[in-house]
Amino acid sequence: MSPIVQISDAEAARFSLDTIRARHQFAETGLFTDDALAELIDGYPLEYIDINTTTPNADGTMEWRHGSIAGHSGAEVLQAIRQGHLWINLQHMEEVAPRYHVLVQRAFAEIADRNPQFKTFRHNTGILISSPSARVLYHCDIPPIALWHIRGRKRLYLYPDSEEFLTDIDRERVVLKETEEEIPYWDSFDAYAQVFDLEPGDALSWKMQQPHRVENLDGLNVSITTSYFTPAARKFYGVIYANGAMRRLFGISPQSHAAIGPVALVKCALAAGIRASGVLKAHERVFETTFEVDPTNERGYHDLAGGRA
Repeated sequence: MSPIVQISDAEAARFSLDTIRARHQFAETGLFTDDALAELIDGYPLEYIDINTTTPNADGTMEWRHGSIAGHSGAEVLQAIRQGHLWINLQHMEEVAPRYHVLVQRAFAEIADRNPQFKTFRHNTGILISSPSARVLYHCDIPPIALWHIRGRKRLYLYPDSEEFLTDIDRERVVLKETEEEIPYWDSFDAYAQVFDLEPGDALSWKMQQPHRVENLDGLNVSITTSYFTPAARKFYGVIYANGAMRRLFGISPQSHAAIGPVALVKCALAAGIRASGVLKAHERVFETTFEVDPTNERGYHDLAGGRA
């Protein structure tokens, strides 16, 4: 079987630790045509489908909104996305779409063959399908991410992982799920961004929780994203969670998010205990459905009066 990802030994050694660009062969499987994607959406569990848009607020900021595809066929959903300003995430492919998830498993296995130290677990793989004009707001993902781009063209802006671009407070709010993954952004940040124009067959990975945003450039965009953990990433997550919990529960302001040493181990144990207790769950964000897909509308959706949880 020919390799599904083309990556050097040096790139594999830095995967998840640095920004790595590679090439892949996912599209050659025939699983990403319009017909194949429509069929996939038709059979996908609604609880694993996340469809979104952004609209401007009165103050000029953008609002991230959640919607519903209930009652529409896969072909209708694709039509709404193609003509509107939407993106859909078919989540947890590892559970419900094994033909797709196996592509990612092959790619990760090939990277691990080149770098035996690359140990990953808790994969959550999703297909992102988005409008030609869609934008994903400035945000950080909680776990490490690998992006496998398949159709269309998109531009990804990747920003420094420092306090100026992502404060400790904002990082903790995302990890504790108090807010969406979006974080405060100013146009002046762009002067410091790495910019990647992604073509079909490009793969990109970057450091855990590094801020980024995305603008589609052309065509219906289709990508696979995989979130995952490594032992080091799990420890970093635990430290950030513990820092946020200590700040909220005990009024302590931690000064470090270092994920090495005995203090980090104590924080990880604390995080595990607090998560298991559920004491912070009441502060987690609640998603509200504010629109429904509508292929007859030029925006691709219509608003719901009052929204619903």
